[in-house]
Amino acid sequence: MRKRWIWLAALAIPLVAVMAWPAPPPVSHPYFADLRPGAVENIAHGGGQGHAPPDTLEALKLADAMGADVLEIDLQLTKDGVLVLHHDDTLDRITDMKGPIAAKTWAELQQADSGYHTVINGQSFRGKGIKIARLEQAFQQFPGRRWVIEIKNDNEAASTRLCQLISQFDETNRVIVASFHDGAMKTFRKACPKVATAYSTGEVRLFLIASHLRLSRFVHSPGVALQIPTHAAGFDLTNRHFVETAKARGIKVQYWTINDPQEMRMLIEANADGIMTDYVDRFQKAWASPRP
Repeated sequence: MRKRWIWLAALAIPLVAVMAWPAPPPVSHPYFADLRPGAVENIAHGGGQGHAPPDTLEALKLADAMGADVLEIDLQLTKDGVLVLHHDDTLDRITDMKGPIAAKTWAELQQADSGYHTVINGQSFRGKGIKIARLEQAFQQFPGRRWVIEIKNDNEAASTRLCQLISQFDETNRVIVASFHDGAMKTFRKACPKVATAYSTGEVRLFLIASHLRLSRFVHSPGVALQIPTHAAGFDLTNRHFVETAKARGIKVQYWTINDPQEMRMLIEANADGIMTDYVDRFQKAWASPRP
């Protein structure tokens, strides 16, 4: 009997110590300084690719006019070191050219038709002069806008060049940088420590497991936002405990890619901080619809 109590005490002491361990202070960043309490941000995924060819200035113009809160874009690095707005590693799916972007120069990419394969509501964008844009063009045409910028290249050059352009255009407090690649995020954070970042895939996985085990207080917060799907690896990422755990740490929870108005409404009710959508107008209607 005495041995049992000794074992129970041995288990209880570290458990009590874990429960008593203070949670780290919430993270914060000027990127969210003007965010209204309770607001759910309308984030134009791919620049609002439900309205025009993805990651183009034309899509960004429409999303901006429709009132998107944040403009989300993807970056690829050219052969001559230019960061361009494009989702895929290759040109094949979107344009009339083929091959990897990393094998093309900026001048060569100017020959591509970025509307070649896009048809929306029966309207073809082929032959309308839509070109691949540089990141500099996006910053110049939409000054003062807030961005989510995803690094698609897992190499040091892309992360370093992005840091340089953010500083050059004074966008430090208006950008969240994201990437699925742990290496790209590590490089970018080292180069630009003052710029907000989202969790990488590995970091999301660690936070999810720690949250599930009620041990998230022991996990360092490398970023200010979780940009995630609603479900992954059998886990419901809209789970109330998971969302509240993130919010208690000051971490914003933003979901992608949500195009169904009913699902948007569900996430609004679930206390999401942001919704990435191809259709800016659908989010506006979901946000304005009365609560059930």
